[in-house]
Amino acid sequence: MEELPQPLLLEILSRLHDAADLARCRVASKTLNSLSLDVRALTILCFFDRFLKSRSPRPQTTTPFKSIVTSLIFRSRSVESISIGVENPVAGVDDDKEAEADDLWLTSVDFVSEWLPNIGSRLTSLSISDFWTQSCWRSSVVLPLISKLCDNLLSLEVKNAWLSVEGLQPMPKLTSLTLEFIRLDDEYLTKVTECFFSLRVLKLIGVGGLREPRIHLLQLRTCHWTVSNAPTSLFIHAPNLIELKLQCVQPKSLVIKSPLLSVFDLSIEKSFHFIDVEEFLNLKTLRIYTSDFHDLVKLLPWGKAVESLVLEAPKWDEMNFWELVSIEMLTLVFPYLKCLVLGPWVWFELESCFEAGGPSICHTHGWLNLKRLRIQLAIENVDLTYSFLSFILNLSPMVSDVEAIVHWKVEDFFQHSFKLKCEKDYPRIKWSWNEWK
Repeated sequence: MEELPQPLLLEILSRLHDAADLARCRVASKTLNSLSLDVRALTILCFFDRFLKSRSPRPQTTTPFKSIVTSLIFRSRSVESISIGVENPVAGVDDDKEAEADDLWLTSVDFVSEWLPNIGSRLTSLSISDFWTQSCWRSSVVLPLISKLCDNLLSLEVKNAWLSVEGLQPMPKLTSLTLEFIRLDDEYLTKVTECFFSLRVLKLIGVGGLREPRIHLLQLRTCHWTVSNAPTSLFIHAPNLIELKLQCVQPKSLVIKSPLLSVFDLSIEKSFHFIDVEEFLNLKTLRIYTSDFHDLVKLLPWGKAVESLVLEAPKWDEMNFWELVSIEMLTLVFPYLKCLVLGPWVWFELESCFEAGGPSICHTHGWLNLKRLRIQLAIENVDLTYSFLSFILNLSPMVSDVEAIVHWKVEDFFQHSFKLKCEKDYPRIKWSWNEWK
């Protein structure tokens, strides 16, 4: 390996995902040891087995994790990317005892201040994944510290921590921010949007402490926002936003000002009381997960450009689904589909609607551009399921590819019978068959 060009060796060392592997390389040869000092990326993780060893009744002699982090960073002369974290254990942890400790509180300003001032100006990427049991009740001002010391930071990720924004400074070069499982002292996201105004990628996943959050970012391109049931309203003003994944419970209002949106993934339990959304004239790909299709499909201005549609839902109580949303409504709202995916409970209720003979079934418009259909089935009546599938296929003469995923508990006889009938009556279609549980 030492015969490889040194730039290639350095690239390999920089791509190692664990500092332990880097340490092993250092002792393997003098060349690797020398090159390791110039790695551009460091990943330093405290794995669960190490955690258990340090907490055993007769602990083995182990170097404190924070000391390892500090030592490795000081030994790296050219590091530009740092990722440190704790593998959060799921069992075998005394929460009360751990809450009193701080040896794995990685967003501690005292700890970060030991090494960040020396390298902050050259960092382009920083990731800190804290140990929630120790960090959840300790507020940290690590964000303001990072904003003060890391002038060239492009990407920042913080997980499992309680973060204060007091003293936060603008970071004009920061283009990517991920906050995951965070208690954030910024009820309206005012400081975040004011100081991180150049963001192109924003991921807020399980961020608590929000009341009426407002995302106002003019350069934002991609946003993933998982919202708890606490916020009463959601506001997004991002005129250049292309991709949005929004997961929420039941906010009272939704405002989206993103006319260029092309990909939208929306999960919501109940629809909004107030909606102010610009028409999605550029929306091409849409996924909806909800039990309230009628309001979402009818009230939101989806535009006519959607080409790929995924509809999924939780298992609902019995209802006359055609009174809420019908195949006719789907063909009218999304007339130019090329790909359609129907989850098992959506299919079941639409099939029930078809069986009930909704008043406008016979007047349903077709999908003349639809080419690919993916459906999940729990076949209870082979003839009914086949009739409904035939109805859709006859509405969509250009379909050439159908993937049917049948529930594994459906008897082999019924699966085989259904499969043979489909392939015999529609030989022009490429059929694929799978199972789901």
